[in-house]
This record gives sequence, structure tokens and C-alpha cells, in this order.
Amino acid sequence: MDVDSVKKHLQEFFVQSPLVLVGSGLSLGEGISGMWHLSQHLKKVIPKLVEGKLLAEWKQVEELIDQDVGFEDAMASLKQGSDLVPFIVSETTRLIGKDEKSIIEAVVLQEKQLSFSLLLNHLLHNQNELIIVTPNYDRLIELACESVGLDIITGFNGYYCGTHDPNGEKDKISVIERKRNLRGGSGVRVSVKKHAKIFKPHGSLDWYEINGNIIRLPYESSARRLIITPGTSKFREGYQHPFDYHRELANRYIQETKSILIIGYGFNDEQLEVHLLNKLREGVPALVITKVLTPKAIRICDSLNNVTLVSVGRNDNETKIRIGGVETLHDGNWWSLNEFINGVLR
Repeated sequence: MDVDSVKKHLQEFFVQSPLVLVGSGLSLGEGISGMWHLSQHLKKVIPKLVEGKLLAEWKQVEELIDQDVGFEDAMASLKQGSDLVPFIVSETTRLIGKDEKSIIEAVVLQEKQLSFSLLLNHLLHNQNELIIVTPNYDRLIELACESVGLDIITGFNGYYCGTHDPNGEKDKISVIERKRNLRGGSGVRVSVKKHAKIFKPHGSLDWYEINGNIIRLPYESSARRLIITPGTSKFREGYQHPFDYHRELANRYIQETKSILIIGYGFNDEQLEVHLLNKLREGVPALVITKVLTPKAIRICDSLNNVTLVSVGRNDNETKIRIGGVETLHDGNWWSLNEFINGVLR
């Protein structure tokens, strides 16, 4: 396919009102530490925080990290209910929170614009409700939406001390208009503002548990953080409130969608993958944009001609695109979301 035909194919995908699945690759591109940086951070700090049996258990994980078995697989070696998990959660949120803080400040001061903010116009031109699913802990997607005036629905009602109340939150996007008719009577018209529903099955930096209550706080707290770290804990914690709500709703929307846009996602989340893979195998159109396709992503998508792949070519200034099983190489780094928007969608 020539470059114009490729662009036309990619542009036409956005007419289909896709569900958006965002992985850590998007955050990594904006400056959030990825899995490798997190593993190195934990290797440095965890031995200073624990001793005895916990230190011995951590050293086993560290050995696996050093053997390049993959960070998630190394973390999966932790014992069920390991007392290491609170230390890992604390240090994970400390590292990602530090990265996130500098990005938020740059966006608020209008020194930086998030690439996802630029994408929103191309996703909302023909729909009022955008569904976003992400395993990321950071709040860059929420920030991207609000920075362009888009309301977000996250399952929490309230800001300074938000409770997990999905039903109460719905009023945020309802618009009630009173209109008089020709006979002098009045009627009520209820409409819905454009908004994004964001589902985070692995939790978020602003989720806390306080005295058994699930609370969202916009500031740091010493309360228990609600995130699911890589490894065995995701299967234990992932079936508790509010993770179960976000996981179940995310999977329901995946089952119902007519198309899927996948950004920076490595296909390594078994909690979402069952429904995602079933949908892809049904033949639903999908577009994957990522710098490097993981071996698992290649294995899953290789035989699916309904999945269009956009990834890095032989160098960072080249893009490899697979459409209908046919690969072509093109000048430019369209694998970067920002450049994809500028080079393809504009």
C-alpha cells in the first residue's frame, strides 16, 4: 500500500467510535517510569526496608529480575499474601507519584500538552461518551481529559474526599433544560454532556482505604493505597471492591464495543485479556499503536487480519505498519502518539 492509502485506512478507523485501551507505554512516553525503572528502584530501596525472611524472599525476586525473566513474572514469584506487598506498593506509588507530579505541574502551567489531549478531538467528534480502560496507576489520562474541558467519570463522587459512588456520580454529566411549548406549558429535556468514562482495574494513585471506606483523595495520605502491583497480588486484590467494579465494567464495555484502539499496551494483563482476545478473534476492527510490540502482542495479533499494527521500524525515524497481514515501512515516527496525530490524523 502507498502512503496515502495507509493514511486513509488509519483515518477511517476513527469514524468507528472505538473503545480505548491505554497501557504503560503511553505514560512512559510522557515521562512516567516504566517497568524496568520500577524494578531498578525496588532493587535499590527494598533491601533497606526489610530484613530476615522478608529480605530473603525479596532476594529471590531480585535474582529473577537480574535473569531477565520479566518484571511481572519475577513479582509473580512472591508468596501469596506476602508481607513484602505493602513495601512494594509504597515504593511504587512514591516513584510514579514523583514522576507524575512534575508532569502535572508542566501541564497546568501550560508548558506541556499531553498527546492524549490532542487525540480526544478525533475520538469525540461523533460520540458523547468515550470509554477508556487503563491498567495505569497514574492520572495522566484524567489530566489529559480535564485539561481540554472534558468531564470524566471514574466511579467516585466528590473531590477532596470522594466516595466510591458510581450512581451518584452520573449527575455530573446530565444537563436539564426547561422549555415552554406553544400552548404555554413547559417540558423538561435531559441531555448528556460529552464525557469520558475511565476504568482502572489496577487502581489509581488517588485511591485509599480509610476505616473500610474507599476514598479518592487529591493529596498524599498515610492511609492504605489501593493499587494492584504486578504479580500474584493482582489476582487476590483484583476481585475486591472497587477493583471488581472497574474490572467488570471494563470487560463489559470490551464485550460490547464495535472497535478498539490500543495504545502502548503489551497484552500482559490476564484480568482483561480473556474478553479482549475473544473480541479480537470475533473480528472486531482494532488499531494498535505502540513503539515496540511485545512478544505476546505479536503472538496474539500475528494471525488476526482485523488488527492493524503501528510500531517502530528499523530505527526510531521509521514506522512499520501492518494492515490485513501486509507490512509496509514508512518514513516518520507514527508509532509515537503525538506524531501519529500530526502525521496521520491532521
